[in-house]
Amino acid sequence: MADSAMELDANQSPKTSESWQCLETIDNAHKRTVRSVVFEPTRGESLATASFDGTTAIWSREPGEEAHECIATLEGHENEVKSVAWSPSGQLLATCGRDKSVWIWESNGEGDFDCISVLMEHTQDVKMVLWHPKDDLLVSFSYDDTIRVWKEDDDDWYSAATLTGHESTVWAGAFNADGKYLASVSDDRTMRVWTRRNTNTAEESEANAGFYYRPDFSFECVAKVPDSIHKRAIYSVSWCGPTNSSAEDGDLGWLATGCSDNILRVFKATETGAGSSVDVSLKCAQENAHGLSDINCVQWNPVHPGWLATCGDDGIVRIWHLEP
Repeated sequence: MADSAMELDANQSPKTSESWQCLETIDNAHKRTVRSVVFEPTRGESLATASFDGTTAIWSREPGEEAHECIATLEGHENEVKSVAWSPSGQLLATCGRDKSVWIWESNGEGDFDCISVLMEHTQDVKMVLWHPKDDLLVSFSYDDTIRVWKEDDDDWYSAATLTGHESTVWAGAFNADGKYLASVSDDRTMRVWTRRNTNTAEESEANAGFYYRPDFSFECVAKVPDSIHKRAIYSVSWCGPTNSSAEDGDLGWLATGCSDNILRVFKATETGAGSSVDVSLKCAQENAHGLSDINCVQWNPVHPGWLATCGDDGIVRIWHLEP
């Protein structure tokens, strides 16, 4: 655990020594709690926000304008929207909510969105949606203790795989850079790493049958961080690649977790056994990373390896730097 360390850097950015500044505040964006926010990935000029008021808002700022304006409000969920995620192409947007549903929206440009699918396979509220970084696959994480992988076939979205193994709510997940591995975290205090295989057994098909369920493949758990490492529910996980150019073969980079035990943890992930398994080892743990408050979200910087943002119930965002 002494191999690596996290340094708190609340005042400096990775590229300059200037202080972080709040450039804009969008007031009255929603009527209730805003649970999720994400930038459009191709140009970064628009962002989407998901709220407990049951709506998802699309915000855009034109060149030369100082403030973002709401250009679309997506309605349809019966109650709280828990998560929103943009596909890598920027053409599709996914939302999920307390109503147990996953919605997929298609962007037609200039703030025009059409709902192209409503997916109802989960039996409890859906906590998070996540797109695969390379393929047209969507992953959802649920209070029903399962993870579902959704796939499109001729404009028809369906559940292509169901991942079971967690014993309580699955709060979140993250892919590694090339999408070969998926990490998931749960209320059961475990973190699991999964990889896809292209076959599916008859037993799995029968166990996970449903109206939208057409199994194409299944996922195998290739690593499990036991419940003895985290003391309480794990709310968030983020995966970044190796932080140095001399990374050895099999180096899958770093996993960070945010937990309700107030501890920020960073793990080293290494591929072993010709890809048949992954070793996940705890390298550092920062106690009271947000004082006595839960850590709600962790997110690695996608451009500057080793820089990590966290936020908690204390209302504070902290910036950390990993020293391998």
